[in-house]
Amino acid sequence: MKTKAFTLFEVLIALGVFAVAVTGLALALQAAVDAALNARSRMLARTVIESQLAASMANPPLDGRREIEARTNNGIRVIETFEQAEIRDTNNTILPGMWKLKVTAESARAGIKENAEILVYRP
Repeated sequence: MKTKAFTLFEVLIALGVFAVAVTGLALALQAAVDAALNARSRMLARTVIESQLAASMANPPLDGRREIEARTNNGIRVIETFEQAEIRDTNNTILPGMWKLKVTAESARAGIKENAEILVYRP
């Protein structure tokens, strides 16, 4: 009487193939999670920049620099600088009263740094 069954060698080969497939899926899942967290951190940094630009246009840092610590701002450190800009017109003369407001957001967890700047007229 002949019985049909898997040999131990065939079972070990199947388990090895299964382990390689599961490892590949786990690595792909980890890469997807990392990409999603990175995108979330970038989005949060951009939202903070937009908010700070709007607030700083109304109340700029008059001493030239202001910093908000990361522990009080959702883990994002914000640096605002306000300095006079040399904007020239078509006659190559400097326009008076033009200031450059720059806001930089740095996420310590993700190592992301985003910045934006805008020109403000203050006579």
